[in-house]
Amino acid sequence: MYLLNLVVTLLVAIASTTALAQEAGGISSSAISRCAGKIGLDTREADAAFSAILLDGPWVTIERVEDQVGTQTISTVVTGTGARRRRDGTFVPFRYTCLLDTKGQAVMLHTSHPAPQLGDTLPPATMIDGSAAYAETTLPRGAELRIQLLDKSTSAPEEILAEQVVRIGRPTPIPFALRVPKDVSLDGRNLAIAARLVVGRQTLFQLKEPRAVVADDLRKSIDLTLEKVDQAKR
Repeated sequence: MYLLNLVVTLLVAIASTTALAQEAGGISSSAISRCAGKIGLDTREADAAFSAILLDGPWVTIERVEDQVGTQTISTVVTGTGARRRRDGTFVPFRYTCLLDTKGQAVMLHTSHPAPQLGDTLPPATMIDGSAAYAETTLPRGAELRIQLLDKSTSAPEEILAEQVVRIGRPTPIPFALRVPKDVSLDGRNLAIAARLVVGRQTLFQLKEPRAVVADDLRKSIDLTLEKVDQAKR
């Protein structure tokens, strides 16, 4: 409880200065990935047969700080939203706070569930969901799906409208549920999905080309098939 109170105090102190995280190439390759690993580890310890943990890209704030929580020196606070996929296929949304040390490792994590009965809900969003399949049935520990919804109608680089990191607890196919902010119109855009399955900095499987997304795709589940990456050619 003492550490949790310190976390809450730290969040209140920076709440007025946080901003939506925007890093070149998307955020899923850095801080959010570290937090996904921490959430996945904690969840695996509680439920070794969990399905998947999904962290949302466009709803993340990343704040650089210099603070101490207990014996840990904290350099970064990451706050965002995500969901846990139950074994029956349903999703349970949550908010999370993740603290990173000076080496960028996630050392503390706190999650909480919205309370709709009290008017507490996640921000409204347009959902684009589906699954990604790959040929093999086993993966190294720490594998994660990194998926992005791109607007390719703009000049390079493409605009990232939404992205997600999915930590995997069970074999293929891997579920995803991209949450696009409700105030972002998708009309008239050249949409595409890019996806890759990685361990650390190594890409194991990926879409050969970004998969175009048309209007009809927004009303149904999108099934992706990832191809194995030939490491010898990398």
